[in-house]
Amino acid sequence: MRFLAPVLLLALVAAALPYLIHRVGKRRAVPVRFAAMQLLLRSERRVHARRRLREILLLVARTAAAASLPLVFARPFCERATDLPVVTLDAQAAVLILDDSASMQRRCGVGTCFAKAKARALALARQFPLDSELALLLASAGAEARIGELEAERARIVEAIEGTTCSARPADFTAAMRQAALLLAGANRALHRVYLFTDGQATGWEDGTGLPPASAPEVIIDDVTGGAPLPNRAILDARVQPTAESGPGGIAITVDIADYTQQSAPALGVTLRVDGAAVAQGAVELPAGGRARKRFLHAFPGEGGGSHDLVVSIEADAFPPDDRRTLHVEMARTLRVLAIDGDPRTIRNEDESFFFETAIKSGIPGALVTNKLADDVSPDGLSSYTVVALLNVAEPAPALAAALERFVMAGGGLFISMGDRVNAMVWNQRMARLLPQPLGLLRTAAALPGQRAGETLDERPAERLLPLDRRTPLLSVFPEEGGGLLGARFFKYVLLDPVRDTARRSVLLRFESGAPALVEGELGKGRVLLLTTTVDREWTDLPIRPGFLPLLREIARYLVGATDQQSAVALLVGEPSLLSFRADLQTLEIRRPDGSVWIAKREPDGNVHNVAFTGTDQIGLYRVRGASADGVFVEQPSQDFAVNLDPRESDPARLAPERRPDRLAAARVGAKPSKHRVELWHALSAVLLFLVLAESLLTLRRRRASALASGRSAK
Repeated sequence: MRFLAPVLLLALVAAALPYLIHRVGKRRAVPVRFAAMQLLLRSERRVHARRRLREILLLVARTAAAASLPLVFARPFCERATDLPVVTLDAQAAVLILDDSASMQRRCGVGTCFAKAKARALALARQFPLDSELALLLASAGAEARIGELEAERARIVEAIEGTTCSARPADFTAAMRQAALLLAGANRALHRVYLFTDGQATGWEDGTGLPPASAPEVIIDDVTGGAPLPNRAILDARVQPTAESGPGGIAITVDIADYTQQSAPALGVTLRVDGAAVAQGAVELPAGGRARKRFLHAFPGEGGGSHDLVVSIEADAFPPDDRRTLHVEMARTLRVLAIDGDPRTIRNEDESFFFETAIKSGIPGALVTNKLADDVSPDGLSSYTVVALLNVAEPAPALAAALERFVMAGGGLFISMGDRVNAMVWNQRMARLLPQPLGLLRTAAALPGQRAGETLDERPAERLLPLDRRTPLLSVFPEEGGGLLGARFFKYVLLDPVRDTARRSVLLRFESGAPALVEGELGKGRVLLLTTTVDREWTDLPIRPGFLPLLREIARYLVGATDQQSAVALLVGEPSLLSFRADLQTLEIRRPDGSVWIAKREPDGNVHNVAFTGTDQIGLYRVRGASADGVFVEQPSQDFAVNLDPRESDPARLAPERRPDRLAAARVGAKPSKHRVELWHALSAVLLFLVLAESLLTLRRRRASALASGRSAK
């Protein structure tokens, strides 16, 4: 214990005055002779014992009251280690870091942790001396600084704190502390401090403290939870997979649930909602501090095509954001493919349709593939198919070409592969609107055994593909090493003539020479994919490579409007979403969960068909629609997506004391931990009042007793 005014303790000698007064004023016994002395002596002993106890209590009360007065005036206090911010009256350069990560949405008493952090930050900001320099940063990943430079205008800091809202992003304390250290490195004040208002979770400190090894600022962490436990139950992940158990449109939804409460839940309720309606409910046994898994089966009506929103949820707790998981599921229609074979062979493994049909049926279970010759195709029967494949067709009939154009305009998918029977001149005339680029010369990369080289001869053994651009939706499923595509050899392919209008076509695959290998075109609501080589082994060994099956599978799915047959589109907060300008769309409009809108416009002269949307900072469903040049909006449900909480924010584990930057920074400079002053004179004042009251009561009892004794003597 210490004193602010220790000199006043000299007045403690006054505590001896009550004792001296009691000794001087002590009553003396007066001898009285009386015949019945025995009876009086017995009564006097009982009265004397009570009077003596009352005198002792009165002496103690007066002595303690006399001693309390100088102690109160000396203002005693004690100090204890604390994590609360300690504000001095010295001028200082301070950076306030407000934790606005998703975990701060947790309920703490009557409000949230973030509300408490804001209140404490506001109280601290108002206490700083006027000549202090302040800045305000946020601790969530990717957040922009609220006040990114040190300044002396406290009103701006207060206004910025009041206007800050809690985000759904994960925490990144390392980056925030690094930025704070950089700001303080150039400060003019000698005292440098960082004040962090947080809930104390370990998430966000994975990359260290971010402080420099030397000349680190003093760090003070204010744990707004007071170190209290943070129980939580969370859905960490939800996955959707196709399943045959529930029919053609059947899916299985697997939910991973974790417990951080250290209390088991014998029957935790789990609910599945599809397009807003609850379709299944169940319970799962969740052990204390463990994990559990729940599996739902669901079948969509009809063929299962279309877009659907799935929500899985558990019973609500103090941290609602991780009690539900949202998925946007794009169910591909039953794939019905018409393969038009332009070069039928009697030997199956030499026929284009054999390799094409085998790849489609093996890669897409349930796909229906019909093989026909070009002369057997009815132009009026294309509407019953979702994809039409022209495999080495020599000369498409005018009626078939017109029917294919109407088919693609209505939303169908067209796949074209080349071969030695293709008449480039006729194709360029009849299929001009469907071809992404006009067909050119035949290029021979290497002469096959027993064959004559073509117009141009490359001395290399064979042509290969350039590395894949995995940002393209069709190629996003392939690994970085190519997944069996980059090792394929191409001996022949058709060159394409350049075109001026590149707005509606894009090259998805290229050969090492730079020539296009796979080109995408758009017409109306549909797509066209042109492969400049064959799908059999006549011009390439691609059909026997492991990448052939996934490539044709993704081509078929891409042509019907989905990159996967049954894909669940769900991102974590902060992850970008790649969107496409399909058909003749000139504008994309993304509506966030809170109703705000983000708009992207297509470049007028470029051939870029994709745009990355990075504003995924809210949890929920994002709706996408596009507008054509005439301003007509078209919903794009296949591009809708969901954004969920980063599961790291669900873990309430606290940062270990040995990793806390306030402890580490203090240890580097040999400083002691921050101390919090606890004033004791308030309690002493209350004790003094109690002693004065007790002394008054004892004095009153003493006077009454003396009056009664005097009355008896008078009688």
